[in-house]
Amino acid sequence: MTRTGRRLRHLAAAFGTLALTAQLGIDGPQATAGTDLRFWHFNMCGNVCWEPDAPHNYLPGTDSRGEVTVRAAQIVESIGNHSPDIVTLNEACYSQYRGIRAALVAQGYHATYASSGTGGQCDDHDASEGNGFGMALFSKQPVAAPRETHNLGTAADPNLLLCADTALGSRPVKACSVHLTAASAEQREFQATKLAALASGWHTTKPVVLMGDFNAEPLDPVMDKFYSHSGGEGIFQEADESDADHSSSWPAGAVRGRSGEITFSSTAAGTPKLKKIDYIFLSDADFGAVEGDSLHGGERRISDHRVYRGGAAWE
Repeated sequence: MTRTGRRLRHLAAAFGTLALTAQLGIDGPQATAGTDLRFWHFNMCGNVCWEPDAPHNYLPGTDSRGEVTVRAAQIVESIGNHSPDIVTLNEACYSQYRGIRAALVAQGYHATYASSGTGGQCDDHDASEGNGFGMALFSKQPVAAPRETHNLGTAADPNLLLCADTALGSRPVKACSVHLTAASAEQREFQATKLAALASGWHTTKPVVLMGDFNAEPLDPVMDKFYSHSGGEGIFQEADESDADHSSSWPAGAVRGRSGEITFSSTAAGTPKLKKIDYIFLSDADFGAVEGDSLHGGERRISDHRVYRGGAAWE
């Protein structure tokens, strides 16, 4: 467990005393981080990502429309407990985003959202809004433009990257909400190549933060494009890379590696799948003292992903 784990991890039980926070496995209001900079990411799995007979991905007694407000309240509470500088969401329905945005803007955050299309795990209300299924980014500091997107895919098969020129404290940064495809390794390789090239260009003038679901595990060759160490050719360190509890793949004597706590768990295909596929990448030249923590919500959680929180300090 990382330093974050030691300081932060007092996880609520799945149906504990905090009725909202228990479903996300989030800490109580006393939770604090020992680093100056904080990050928070979650792949929400839309608002109809539930199966009545399955032990995960839904809240008992609710229908898909009910999950919109319930999940929004949980997410706002979890963010409030960690007080992150930057927040990213994947697979967020626009109806969910509106509720989260209203609450976080009232707390001083600045928000931006981009749709991935009108499909995905959203109900007809979202489709009729014309915004549908997408991603969000929140920052404690202003964002330079209402919406900055980059197509990591092709014209025929787009994959949007949502970014913002913002700041961490007084220092400008480029921050992005990333969701690489799960459709095929070939498409993911194509998207990752474009993303890594964009990040390198941005890094000539400012620190870069990439947060999101990369749909690949740390030792997958496609992740070579991001890690600056352990066989990687990229410019980033990852928040949870120094977690000694997940060091079995590290070289002897190493103090960090390409690993970390599980961020995704699913039994949808009948066989449990436990993976780290969500990342908080921070440009290695600019940040130090990185730490991360993946929060497990117990048997009946509200997404097949887990809330992932990170911390860092300026180098």
